[in-house]
Amino acid sequence: MNMTSTTQPQTIRARLRKDGLISLWGRLRHRQPDAYEAWLQERDMTIITATLMRLSEGQLNRLGLSHKTLALDVEDLALRAQRDAEICREVLALVTDDAPEGHAIAAE
Repeated sequence: MNMTSTTQPQTIRARLRKDGLISLWGRLRHRQPDAYEAWLQERDMTIITATLMRLSEGQLNRLGLSHKTLALDVEDLALRAQRDAEICREVLALVTDDAPEGHAIAAE
């Protein structure tokens, strides 16, 4: 009779019950935020690429994409969106700045 196959799942469940959600939250909270953000971005890029892979070549062509370069195209789209967001933040900072020199720079 093999006891390890029946006790191992029970051991894992017991450990999860002991550690619980509080322990998981603590581990997540004390991790490096940049590493977590990088992981989220990588995960999202993978999901987006996988979803677009389901489209036919003709459908991708209508979007200006191709199956051959899809991973690079998705990465380029993400970088472009990030640059656009940064530009928007800078423009909004200039427009909402009450200092007169800020408006002079924007006028140039």
